[in-house]
Amino acid sequence: MSIKSALESEGIDFSEYMNPPEQWNGQALIRNINGTKYACCPFCQKKALLISPNTKIQHLKLKCKGSNCKKEFEVNV
Repeated sequence: MSIKSALESEGIDFSEYMNPPEQWNGQALIRNINGTKYACCPFCQKKALLISPNTKIQHLKLKCKGSNCKKEFEVNV
């Protein structure tokens, strides 16, 4: 039995206990990994681009190189 069906069997609306989905603007995740910043794929979290401290990027379209992902996203730094 799923959590949703258990709550609904008690007469409780499952949406009252869920957070609404966050808006996604199509941009890459900027992560700090071992003191180095990377632009990562927002879908699979694979590192896509090394970000130097003086890097400035606007509207760069990248395609993920992950073997199962291959989705396109935007980098703005």
